Amino acid sequence: MEDQFGKDPQVRYLRRIFAGMERKQSELLGRIGVVTTDYRLKRIREAALKHFEKAWMLAGRRGLAETEDEVEDLYILCLAKVLSGNRINVSGELLPSNTKMSDVVKEVFK
Repeated sequence: MEDQFGKDPQVRYLRRIFAGMERKQSELLGRIGVVTTDYRLKRIREAALKHFEKAWMLAGRRGLAETEDEVEDLYILCLAKVLSGNRINVSGELLPSNTKMSDVVKEVFK
């Protein structure tokens, strides 16, 4: 089956974003000792994605999250917040130190 959308620049951009999010998610989960087969992850990922979508829209309205790295950081901050809400501790040392993105995430999780 041929990829009909692979040449579209916007599709390629989003694929890079989601690939980066998956990579950073795997790194974070590995560092905190959560295996990818953990039964809680499906629910956690769904909640993180829901909050990330809101955060990305809010950040976009404010002219933030302009680079792929910033968007990926935004997702990781959302994921960490949801993990913490599920009693999975994430050390602040493992999180991106992006104050602007952290402020957006705090607002989304109010």
